[in-house]
Amino acid sequence: MINTRIKRDTVFIETLDGNTAYRVSSQDLYDTANVNFQLSSNYEISMTLTYTEKFKDVFNTAQAKRGIWYYGQWYDIQQLEPGLDENGVAIVKLTATATIIDRLKNMRIDPVQPTEDNPQSSDSNSASDDSNSNDNQQAGVVIKKASEETNLHPLSYYLDSFFKGNRQSTKYELHGDFPQLNVELTGSCYDWITSNLASFKAYWVPDNYVLKIYDLAHLKVNNGRQLRYLNNLTNVDIQTDATNIINCCDVYAGKMQKTTTTVSGGSVSGSAEMKNGDYVSVLKYAADLVGEHLSDADINLVKAQVMLESGGNETIVGGDDGLSDGHAIGILQFKQGTFDYYSRQPYTNIKTAIGQFVALLNIPNWRNQINGRTGWSPHGAPITKDPIQVKPAVDNSWGWPFPSVGEGTFMQAQKFGYDGGYRTNSFHDGLDFGSIDHPGSEVHAVHGGKVTISRAWGSGGIGWYIVIQDSSGLNVEYQEAFASAGNIIKNVGDIVKTGDVIGYRNTDHLHIGITRHSFPEAFSHAFSNDGTWLDPQAMIKNGGDGQSGGSSSDSTTTTTTTEEYYSIHFTYRNQESIKNYKEHWGPPITLDSIYDQTQAQQYVDSTVQHDPAVTFSITGNYDGNYQIGEVFRAVVPRMKLNTDVTLVGIDGSDQRVHPGADMTLTFDNTGLAMKDVNVAIMEGLKNIKTSSKVSGINMVTATNEHKETHTATITAKYTEDQMRAWKDYTDGKEVTWPNG
Repeated sequence: MINTRIKRDTVFIETLDGNTAYRVSSQDLYDTANVNFQLSSNYEISMTLTYTEKFKDVFNTAQAKRGIWYYGQWYDIQQLEPGLDENGVAIVKLTATATIIDRLKNMRIDPVQPTEDNPQSSDSNSASDDSNSNDNQQAGVVIKKASEETNLHPLSYYLDSFFKGNRQSTKYELHGDFPQLNVELTGSCYDWITSNLASFKAYWVPDNYVLKIYDLAHLKVNNGRQLRYLNNLTNVDIQTDATNIINCCDVYAGKMQKTTTTVSGGSVSGSAEMKNGDYVSVLKYAADLVGEHLSDADINLVKAQVMLESGGNETIVGGDDGLSDGHAIGILQFKQGTFDYYSRQPYTNIKTAIGQFVALLNIPNWRNQINGRTGWSPHGAPITKDPIQVKPAVDNSWGWPFPSVGEGTFMQAQKFGYDGGYRTNSFHDGLDFGSIDHPGSEVHAVHGGKVTISRAWGSGGIGWYIVIQDSSGLNVEYQEAFASAGNIIKNVGDIVKTGDVIGYRNTDHLHIGITRHSFPEAFSHAFSNDGTWLDPQAMIKNGGDGQSGGSSSDSTTTTTTTEEYYSIHFTYRNQESIKNYKEHWGPPITLDSIYDQTQAQQYVDSTVQHDPAVTFSITGNYDGNYQIGEVFRAVVPRMKLNTDVTLVGIDGSDQRVHPGADMTLTFDNTGLAMKDVNVAIMEGLKNIKTSSKVSGINMVTATNEHKETHTATITAKYTEDQMRAWKDYTDGKEVTWPNG
């Protein structure tokens, strides 16, 4: 790059290698140099070069992507349009943009695509998991924030991702205060800032290789300039665009994730009850219930808090702190009202470790609310109040109904399957345990599960029977052993473990049948070897792996479903806008990472365009050097208007090379300032009382647009009375226009 210590008002175009630069003709600059600077969108210059012998080198150097040194700033040529002037001389019109723009486009964050050395891989999970795994999932419903608030990042976080270590020799500066947001980080830096800076209430201005970013307060520069109505404010273009007004919309905030886990088969590890003072096992069990992963550090943190609060006593009653909300109770010393707020059914007993641990894990950011050194005060809305739906634990082990005998021996007629021709179709649908070969009155469950039928009567020799179903749907039926219903001691709904006594035999044998069919439908297949009935002897001996299949004692089947929803929903309505412009509905707004309705309301109110966009532009011979962000004072005496407006656009002849040439200045509509300017100018026109049409004011009206050229037809031929009327009006006095 050439030496940039040259005069700022000198314009050069450099060669591709950057070692040589040629000066642009002052006449070409005077005649054709234009600027088009629009805040946060467009920063370009244009000019037309004329081929002459003296300036042929700069003419020939003007090629695409060559650098232009223009009043202290570098620009890159983007567009060229060669041609001939009216004298047949070769010319070329060029347009160049601020040099940092190309460099921002070169700074990219793109997803890495798979290659042979770095292939994309995916993991698959089987529905069957080893029940001995430490990650055994528990059944239940867990609701968590789907988009944590910690995902909000400051503007510098995103910019650093692009700028740190970049090879474009660029850097950025931040001037002001900006909110933290959660936005996508991908693509080119240029595309990112043009798409996202507005969300941060930020504006960008290039300064050679530095991207300067401002909030509105720091963007403004006050040089004491004024725009006085009918003085230097002569040609006004006010455009009002109501196309994109939105004053009503549905807002959804605080995205939540609900995960429902059901477990079939296998056994549930852990216990809801403290045994021998072991509350850590209960803590782990509570974590499994709600789907919370606890690290060793988490467990140690809770242990430290438990020892501080209660010493591990789940029923201890502490002090009341002099407050009216009662005594602190239990292993973590909850107050009753606080515990009720965070507890979840069915674990609602404050004097149990399981109840208090479930409540603890239902507190948002609980890890940051305890430290193991001082007392604590739970706060924040509970993650969920949904009951924890847990299927009962099922013992998948197998045993014999008369443990003192074990398997024992069976005659052919007692065994499952072919019975030697004693029954219909020579088929036996179960296994008979005789009172002689398998003595004993207590009938023990051969397999765990839940009692689904108890003390039911079956005809055809079945008698009173009981059915126990495990979590996989496998039914074990006990019949022909109970002379009366009272001999069966388990009720429907009871949970039975392998080996539990379920009744007392007072007949000559016990018949056990195993099937996946429902009852009493299964009885209709009693003499059919069609796969309805399974071999009890093989099932018990092989732990459920009978020749016809069964439930496995070592595996579980886990099914997980996930639902997402928004915890906050409200309808945004800007009443002032509705009053002025009627209702205009926009699409729903989703705010995943905002979990507070007040914050959501404020965010929508500051981002939705609920008033028409007003563009205030003036065109004329405005001599001077203007800069984006410069503050002007707009003065309309008649309306006693005296307010600041900010320059956001400069378009036209560059005043630095052609002072006094026409240019257009565009001002922002931030806050109420532009509304006041618009109203003041319109009211100023209305308050000139006329007895005939005033030809000195030309007003062109179109849809959403009006242009006022207040002095374009004013000549020096006014009468003295008319001149005095003009003077009085500009001084803010009431005026009646005198006839000529």
